[in-house]
Amino acid sequence: MKLTVYCYHLILWSGYSVVGWLSKKDSMIAKAILLLVFFYLAYLVAFTLLKTRKGAMFISIVSLIFFMLGQQLFNFVFVY
Repeated sequence: MKLTVYCYHLILWSGYSVVGWLSKKDSMIAKAILLLVFFYLAYLVAFTLLKTRKGAMFISIVSLIFFMLGQQLFNFVFVY
């Protein structure tokens, strides 16, 4: 079941990346709100599948950290 949650989170964070790319000119506050909305969606997906709040929050935070690290690594290797 956790693998399914990770797959859904991968799709969700990829969608966040596309939306963030399309909204390059938005303010930092708008991007922060967008991040919170996508994080809440990730939490809801995890909670719906796992039925535990603690596990859903843990998996959501871990997937967010891995996404951000992967995004920074991609930017470091291919952009800069």
